[in-house]
Formats: sequence, C-alpha cells, structure tokens
Amino acid sequence: MSDLLLNVDVAVLDAIADRLIRVGDSVDTAGSSAPSPPDAGPGTPVVSDVLARLCAGAASLAESLRGTGSRVAEASRVYAQEDADAGQSLHEAY
Repeated sequence: MSDLLLNVDVAVLDAIADRLIRVGDSVDTAGSSAPSPPDAGPGTPVVSDVLARLCAGAASLAESLRGTGSRVAEASRVYAQEDADAGQSLHEAY
C-alpha cells in the first residue's frame, strides 16, 4: 500500500509557480519592447510581418506561462488545504 502515497513539497510547487509567472512577465516585457522594423528595402513588409508574428508569439507564450503559473499556485494551495484537512481528520479519529 505504500506505493499509493503521495507527498508533494508545497514550497517547490510555489517556487515553480513563481518562476513561471516571472518568466511570463519577462517574455511579455521583451515582446512589448520589440524594435521597429528596419528599412529592408523591398523586403520591409516581409520583415515587418515576421516581427509582428514574433511579438504575437511572445505575447501568447507569456500568457501561457503566467496562466500555467497561476494554475500551479492554485494546485499548491488546494493540495496544502486538502493535506491539512486529511491530517486533522486523522488526528480527530485517533
């Protein structure tokens, strides 16, 4: 039955969540400060399109990282509460 045990280090989950959110913020900052398109002669529209797509991709990545970080933080909070409740139930039973 010991193979059914689950032990989660809440501090590790919180650190992961924090890191994901901070990296998402960093990616968002980098994406929003993209330089204006260079003068590439006849290729300027293509270069502009590539830069716009990169910025859109960075914004999407940033949103996904922050969202994932928020979900990990919520999972950590729920796990900690459920673990505390289970511990209290065991304490009350014995």
